[in-house]
Amino acid sequence: MKCWWKTTAAALALACAAGCRTTEDVLRDYEAALVAGNYGAPVDETIELASKKDGSQLLWQLMAGGALYMADDKARAQAMFDAAEDAMIANDKTSVFARAGDGALAMMTNDKAFDYDGGGQDRVFTCLYKAIDYITAGNVNAARTEFNRAAQHQENWIWERRKDVAAAAERMRRDASSYASQNNAQMQGSDSQVAGVLANASFSAQVQQNCNFNPATSGNLDALAPRDYMNTYVEHVAGVFRWLRGDGGSDYLKDVAALCPANSVAANDFAGAAGGRRPVEQVWIWAEDGLCPTREEWRLDLPLFFMPFVGNYAPYVGMALPVLRMRGAGATSWRVAASSGAVVQMEELADVDRLLKTEYDVYMRGAIAREITRTMVKAGVQVALGVAADAAERRAMKKGNSADYWALRMSQMAVAAWAMATTGADLRSWTALPKTVKVARVTRPADGRIDVWADGQKIELTLEPGNTLVFIRKPSPQATPAVKQVTFKR
Repeated sequence: MKCWWKTTAAALALACAAGCRTTEDVLRDYEAALVAGNYGAPVDETIELASKKDGSQLLWQLMAGGALYMADDKARAQAMFDAAEDAMIANDKTSVFARAGDGALAMMTNDKAFDYDGGGQDRVFTCLYKAIDYITAGNVNAARTEFNRAAQHQENWIWERRKDVAAAAERMRRDASSYASQNNAQMQGSDSQVAGVLANASFSAQVQQNCNFNPATSGNLDALAPRDYMNTYVEHVAGVFRWLRGDGGSDYLKDVAALCPANSVAANDFAGAAGGRRPVEQVWIWAEDGLCPTREEWRLDLPLFFMPFVGNYAPYVGMALPVLRMRGAGATSWRVAASSGAVVQMEELADVDRLLKTEYDVYMRGAIAREITRTMVKAGVQVALGVAADAAERRAMKKGNSADYWALRMSQMAVAAWAMATTGADLRSWTALPKTVKVARVTRPADGRIDVWADGQKIELTLEPGNTLVFIRKPSPQATPAVKQVTFKR
């Protein structure tokens, strides 16, 4: 029982912090700025947050880099993305779940206690955005390096997820056992007990309804196919870039054509590259449309029949999980109109929502088990204190000394307060990524004039002779598109 005062202090510290501007507040304002097309608005705050060097530093570096990229502030965007990649490389050496100090019992609070990981699509898009800015600045060698690194990250995706899942599970077991032992409680939340909760039809139905996640099947790494996690946008840009530079590219384009069988641009590009044909006066246009999913919190009381040992001894039993909130498109229709009168409908190349749902599912497969374990162990400690308090009360009635009873009851209340204060979902994610990516390929008209239509909004392009790459970003219907382009002259 000696740890109750530490628990109380932690609860009070969390309560004091509640008045501060939260991660959710910053992400909400960031989203509002992107929706309005005010890409520079979130830069100062996210850069300031990135300078604090706390567990969320990597997230704010990505958020700042994303805003600077859309504002076309190349130098500062590259600096932010470079710093983010340094943090990602550090995460490669040791999982964020394994790095926290052994004595901290960090896993018993919530996943926000650990550094933001920045894996998966965070890494791929970081390399892609750096490559695009390098291309448009004329630094083709640096761009090629970034494409190579993005490809390697995609190849490592499954392995990296397995590493993180294993590290998180091991840390959860260790911290839960230590926390229960320090508080003289029996270890609850074993693998069999967690499995029992996950198998419960009522609980599973709640999770499926609120999280769009099936505890029995979702997030199984062994069941995933490449199209579930391969980013065909970066593969296509890399393939076209290499093709135009006479540096291969057909392997990238072959993968895109296989993963996007309905996309005529992907099919034609692969056929041309594999056949050794060099493009002449061709224009590729990629449109990053809308905003990717963001995360919101879903809190629930874990039904007490899962824990028959609780009785009336646990003042608080609850858990929290993140839920994906899908966001809107930038336009319902994209088309390209040349001055010659030709009109081409843009085709979907990548469904980023799907990619991030895969990553969410893989995360949730471990997160639900961790949250159930936390809840059971915290409840178990409350029960142990409650049982001891009852025994102390009976002794007090005989001896007339109630000091032990009140100390135990205060400890129980402190543990319950701490359990409530530390129940929370990790809502951190790079929310600047697109919802989908569209693509079109057209022949440059003689006058170089092409209009891209996003619903009723016209984006006017003037293209120099040669092969041109155009990148458009439109986060919402009302946002002014951010446009980057580069021409490889004859």
